[in-house]
Amino acid sequence: MNLLVRFLFSITIVIVVFVVSATLAGVLADIAGVWKKPMIGGVAAACVVFSGYASAPKHKLISASVWLIVGAVAAWILSSVFMYAEDAATQLPLLITYASGALSLMLCWLWHKRALTMSSDKAETHR
Repeated sequence: MNLLVRFLFSITIVIVVFVVSATLAGVLADIAGVWKKPMIGGVAAACVVFSGYASAPKHKLISASVWLIVGAVAAWILSSVFMYAEDAATQLPLLITYASGALSLMLCWLWHKRALTMSSDKAETHR
């Protein structure tokens, strides 16, 4: 039961991180005067994958992968629901969002691999 509660807490963390990161990315992109949609998508995708990995109590890479898939579906739905005039002729914001999520998952994989290597090195040192 404790693991279930920790996963529910992880889900809550990821959802809050998504809302906050997307909002802040939109505000900062507006202040900087850059195209908002790719900035919001790219930042939100990275934050969702990283927070899914970091907050998962177990199976961190699987959790990050699931969040990547959930985020990709949500981005696809949101990109069609919130279609702006400047986005009508391009899929670039969606592709940037997908690329950001995939790159974030690769970084999580490297982070995970490094953590496993470091923990196995420590285990060998203590033998």
